[in-house]
Amino acid sequence: MKDFLTDTDKKIANYIEQNISTVLSSSIHDLANLIGVSSSSISKYIKKIGYASYSRFKVVLAQQNAQPIDAQLDSNDTIKTIQSKLFHTITRSYEMTLELLNDELLETIVQQIHSARRIYMFGVGASGMVCNDLYFKLSRIGKNIIYHTDSHIQLASLSGATNQDFIIGISYSSNTKEVITAFKIAKELSIPTLSITGIGNQQLDSLSTYQLKIPRHENTIRSSAITSRNDSFFLIDILYLALLQKEEHRHFQNLEKSYRMTHPLRED
Repeated sequence: MKDFLTDTDKKIANYIEQNISTVLSSSIHDLANLIGVSSSSISKYIKKIGYASYSRFKVVLAQQNAQPIDAQLDSNDTIKTIQSKLFHTITRSYEMTLELLNDELLETIVQQIHSARRIYMFGVGASGMVCNDLYFKLSRIGKNIIYHTDSHIQLASLSGATNQDFIIGISYSSNTKEVITAFKIAKELSIPTLSITGIGNQQLDSLSTYQLKIPRHENTIRSSAITSRNDSFFLIDILYLALLQKEEHRHFQNLEKSYRMTHPLRED
């Protein structure tokens, strides 16, 4: 393949091959500075090898190099061993999640959430728990967010949605019927969407305006649901905290109001 590449292309290709984790966590401008070439040279190289954009190239690169990270539990494991395995699995999973993030993309997503008239969320099972957590957080800072645990009611709520709204769908497998249906409706209505899915799971990709990926986990009953759920919580907490910094004073005023309203219900 390198026969048709220029010397600059080969320099880019060699760097990417030897520094995959760095590439996955770098914007195109940062990567250009690291390699010592222009951003346009990287764009031309990416298109030359068959990718429409740098972001799409990074998604495929991450998928090709994804490794399951779950520590397998053994029937003879002690409580202490289980603690250690879970701690190291979750810690490594968070590290890999950070490697998959792009700061420019996150800024764009945060701005979409910030400016959206309404935010709709879709997710079932463990993903539904993540949706519920973000619903609670965004509601407390005054965002107009709509989430129902009954997926039929949630889909019906899209009847009033417009392209000024924003839809977030969470599905590690990327094949949750309720989320796919919502994203198909969103595409018909030109509503921007964000999907949070596992690396290598692509069914929602073509329907999503923006994509955030979490690491691949072994398909084991005992650990994969825990780590994928925690990765999703980690991502939405990053989005939430970044959102807090926009109009910080107003958001903290809303948090204080929320605290005062619920304080009488708290037990000493």
